[in-house]
Amino acid sequence: MPPESDSQDVQKARTFFQYGNEAALKSNLDYAIDMYKQACKLAPDSLIFRQALRGVQRRKFNNEPSKVGRLAGARNQPIRMRARSARNKNNYSQCLEVCEEAFTNNPWDVATAREAAESAEMLSYFPLAQWYLESVQSEVGAKDAEFFRHAGHVHELNEAWQKAIASWEQVKKIDPYDEDANRKINGLSASATIKRAKLEDQLDETKKPDTTAEDIASKLESMKQEKLTPEERLQKAIKEDPTQVWPYLELADIFRKRSQFETAEKILGQGIKAVPKDPMLLQAYAEVQTTRLKRAVDALAKRVADQPDDVTSKGKLDQLSKLLLDYEVKELRRRVALSPEDSSLHYQLGLVLAKDGKHGDAIGEFQIAKNSPNLKVQALHQAGLSFEADGRHKLAERTYQEALKALDPADTVNFNALHYQLGRVAENLGNMEAAEEHYNEVAANDYTYLDVAQRLRNLN
Repeated sequence: MPPESDSQDVQKARTFFQYGNEAALKSNLDYAIDMYKQACKLAPDSLIFRQALRGVQRRKFNNEPSKVGRLAGARNQPIRMRARSARNKNNYSQCLEVCEEAFTNNPWDVATAREAAESAEMLSYFPLAQWYLESVQSEVGAKDAEFFRHAGHVHELNEAWQKAIASWEQVKKIDPYDEDANRKINGLSASATIKRAKLEDQLDETKKPDTTAEDIASKLESMKQEKLTPEERLQKAIKEDPTQVWPYLELADIFRKRSQFETAEKILGQGIKAVPKDPMLLQAYAEVQTTRLKRAVDALAKRVADQPDDVTSKGKLDQLSKLLLDYEVKELRRRVALSPEDSSLHYQLGLVLAKDGKHGDAIGEFQIAKNSPNLKVQALHQAGLSFEADGRHKLAERTYQEALKALDPADTVNFNALHYQLGRVAENLGNMEAAEEHYNEVAANDYTYLDVAQRLRNLN
């Protein structure tokens, strides 16, 4: 962080950071994001503040990039243009602030991460620039050589020679005719050798007669720290103070990014043993467990789809799917009990209960969630589906009509979905004229929507 002249800003930043932590513990994610953004604005080079902000932004999508909406790219394009404009005017800190708006829409946005990394580099925040790129690398396309060229350059600035070499190896793999790749790899290998030689020289200095034992110990400790990997540093922090929560979370996150969920689970389990009631550890542990179960379910589902006659796999799939649902219900109930005012948690719980066939309980959760203006339409839509599943078609009709009244006129996606369901309900109630009207509303927007064309033909 910047030195003494900025100490007042740093103190304010830490206060905002603490507010963000408290909000995150209560799953008040929007407020947490706002507080972390304020902290980053006051201390733009703080890697810890940025990591906390990104972690909460990703929690809004259950740490699943696939849950980012399709419109996020379109929303982020003008934001990136503003960020680039600020960077072109040398307003690098402003560029980082603008980029955070885009990360709120999509915390895995590769283009935004590159924009932010360039500004961080211009501010000489080299570790931050490196983190921006590493945090989205799992989402980079297999043929994006330009990203790896950029990553190689930033790793070199950080003297992370092996990472830089690996990035240029990737460039070489994607573009075998890149003339710079071999030259860069050779140069980086030489730099790594020179650094090792300097370390050996430092060791030789400790053998001089006028060097005190304290000097030797200090130099050796400094060299040890330089050689430690991030994982080793975090393990060291855990060993020194097992009651600190953040090293467990950061260490587990490293392994999560590598898809080593079993290792991440063990680390978080170790943290829960040391600090049994910490909400952040409990939530992170639950997220890892859920991800592991989901991946196992997806793998079995693919196997069953490929081999429909595999009765054993189908039985395992049913068993594991039920286990996953039970676990999700239990975890969401725990989180709702801690933050009963969080409408998004009630909505998520409602979705899981509905999936489990517990529609009566799901409706109760959706009716709480509809009090949030941002969730009203989706919550009413889902409540209507659960009313239908319970055979209460009149209540479903009433709920869908309420959702239509709250709908944004430009929201054709939900407009079509609600009118389609109203058409289905009208058919079930024997009101064919009303059903036709609703299906016509959908057909006027999208004649290929589900089976609406066939249903209109059947009615006529």
